[in-house]
Parts: sequence; C-alpha cells; structure tokens
Amino acid sequence: MEGGLIYSGKGYINERLAGLTSFVKSMNISLKISLGICVSFFMILVGILLLLSMCKIIEFLKRIATSQHRLAVHNNNGPFKLAPRKFSAREISLATDYFYDGRIIGRGGKGIVYRGVLQDKSAVSIKKFKPDVPSRIVSKIFVNEVTILSQIKHRHIVRLLGYCADLGGETLVCEFINNGTLYEHIHEKTKGSSTLLFQLRMKIAVEISAALEYLHSSSSTSKNISIVHLNVNSKRILLDNNYTARLANFREAKVIPQDQTQGTLQGLPGYLDPESIKSKKLSAKNDVYSFGVVLVELLTSQRAFCDEKPEGQRDLAQFFARSVEEGRWDQILDGKIIKEENLGTAKKVVDLAKSCLGLQNERPSMREVAMKLEVMAWDYSAAKGVAKLNFSPSPKETDELNGSPSNAQLLQVRREHDESFGRAELYGDSSLQNQIIELV
Repeated sequence: MEGGLIYSGKGYINERLAGLTSFVKSMNISLKISLGICVSFFMILVGILLLLSMCKIIEFLKRIATSQHRLAVHNNNGPFKLAPRKFSAREISLATDYFYDGRIIGRGGKGIVYRGVLQDKSAVSIKKFKPDVPSRIVSKIFVNEVTILSQIKHRHIVRLLGYCADLGGETLVCEFINNGTLYEHIHEKTKGSSTLLFQLRMKIAVEISAALEYLHSSSSTSKNISIVHLNVNSKRILLDNNYTARLANFREAKVIPQDQTQGTLQGLPGYLDPESIKSKKLSAKNDVYSFGVVLVELLTSQRAFCDEKPEGQRDLAQFFARSVEEGRWDQILDGKIIKEENLGTAKKVVDLAKSCLGLQNERPSMREVAMKLEVMAWDYSAAKGVAKLNFSPSPKETDELNGSPSNAQLLQVRREHDESFGRAELYGDSSLQNQIIELV
C-alpha cells in the first residue's frame, strides 16, 4: 500500500472506496438473508392460515353434507323429501335484507328469528342459529326440527315451509304468525290487548290441547310411539290476528315410546315436570304437566316462575297446587278475567289443571284433557250465548249426523276428521314411522 492506495489484484484503488465497497457487499448479503427469512416466514404463515381455513371449510361442508344426507329419507317408493322446499342462501339473504337487525322479531338461547319476505311477497319466519353455537349442536337441532315438523300438519301447529343448509349456516323457514306470543298477551302489560277475555283463553287452551293430542296420538298404535314436544310454555304458543293459536319451536321434540324413554328435560323454569327432572325419564306426560302450567297461567295471569316473589310463591305450579289443596284456589285467580258468570267453568278448569300437575301415573292423557276442555268450552258457549269459539261444524259434518247433533256428536265427528287428516299427512308410507325414529 502506498499513497492511500491499495492493490486490488486488478490495479490500485482508493483505500476508502475499497472499504465502502466491502461494506456494501456485506450489507447486500445481510439484506438478502433477512429478506429470505421474512419471505419464508410469510409463506409459512400464509400456509398455516390456508390450512386452517381449509380445515374449517371441510368441516362445514361435512356438516352440510351430513345434514342434507339425513334430510333425504328413502322409503319403498324412492326418495321422500322431508321439507316442502329447499331455499338457497341468496333467497334467504334477500328475504331478510341480509339478516338486517330491523327484521329481528325474536331471540332465543341458540337462534335469532327474522321476519322475511319472499319474492312472491309472502311473509315468513326465518330462524338462523347464532354463530357461537357449536356446529354439532346446530346440526342436531336443525335436523331434528326439520325431520319432525315436515312430517306433521295440523291447523294449530306452526307449518314448516322449507329450510336452507347452504354456506352461511342452517336456517328454518316457517309460516309467519303476526300477533306475538301468548306470554306477551298475558304478562306484558304494555300490549294494548294483554288482558285476554275468558272465552278467548278457553279457545286458546282448546286449540293447543288439540295440537298436543294430535302429536301424541298421530303414530301407529301398533308401534306404540308418540311425538312429544317437551318444551310447552306460553312463549311457544303463537297467536294470529284472529287469536288462533299455533304451537311452535320443536327444538326439544322427540319421537319416543308412549310409556317413557331416558333423557334430560331442558326448558324454562316452572314448566318442567319435577318427576322427570329427578328420574331422567321422558314421556308424553311431560307435555301434560307443562300444559297444566299453561292452564294455570291462563287462569291466574301469573308467570310460571318469578324470582321476585317470596320463596313459596316463585313456582306457580307448586303454589297453585297448595292453594287448591287448602281450598284457596279462588284467591289466586285473575279477578279481571274470572267473574261470577264464568266461575263455574273456571272451577272445572282448575280441577283439570290440578290433575295435569299431579303424579305422572295419575295424570290424564292429552286426549282426555282435550276432550274435557272442548266440552267445557261448548257448554260455556251454550249457557252464556257467547260466540261458539270456532267450534261450529261444517255443513258436511252436520249432514253426516242426519239431524240436530249433540255437542258430543259434533266433537266426535270433528275429531275423526282431524285424526284422519293428520295421520294421512304423517304416515303416507308404512315404513316412514321407523325412518323418523332413526333420524332423530
């Protein structure tokens, strides 16, 4: 080295320039290494995210495939379509304005209900499961409701119109009932018509008892099975503008032997049969108990369970049973509804409700309950000269009786027509009954 110059092998260069060149070369190598590490890390991260997304998509597709496979039942004549219609995700989105919050008409523990409008301008009720509900639970509830609701048809049971199992979550599409729940009309005093008249309450009781009787008896007697709702309460009873009642929400419903089966009761406090809670045995008598609680609600206008009341009065069924036992039943009745002119009929309903809330082996069947309520309603209408509560027979039914029929005759004719209609809808094929049991 001389004069600040160094020999590079190709000639002499400035010493400072040589140092700078060496530094640049080392920096380039470091940058390349750092860039390579960053790119590699980014690619690994993208790969992991893609893998996780693919796993979730595959899981969701499997869930849909399982749901749709279970919704396709094969009988002797080939495929049997359970739901009347399969809606696309686009149809459901458009009907609800893409699940706009302003369309929400109800919220539950596992789902949100929207008021939808289809392309033909018809209003429907659309239930979508909440995103935080585990997929296995969604699939179980979804298939159970579609399986059961699509097999039954009764004037006092909410009708299933279809379903959607596309990407975005399973949804149920049912007929829209536009006048709220029985609970709202009895207990939420902000409603203008919250105080239902006695004869209207009798009408609602008759209609829901008929729906439950249909469920319990709409199976082949040789197979000895029943459809049991297992979640009867005043929030599951919907009313239309004419105050015609519909039983809704079959989330917990099961097809079970008519005697009993193992299972856990789930539902609102105050409506659950205490015997079955302890024994973990389910039967049609669970619905009888829950319906008994609804009868007491109609008589007293009190909630089935209320934390704000003293301990001995929180559970309405227990408080009612004690009051009847002690001869104080008239003191807990709603004085605005139960008056002198209907006190006699109300006492009969009190006795019926008491029997529904009794021990399981002493409770009446829903058929007995429905028959007794219909006779009470007929007798009350005839004695007071009030409206016949939609119990009037059709001209065809009257002609078949060849003359002036008695109340009992009219009830029997209507019952035979209803049962024939219901059984034809539910069991068009002899093998379908077992297929429903296998699906649930």
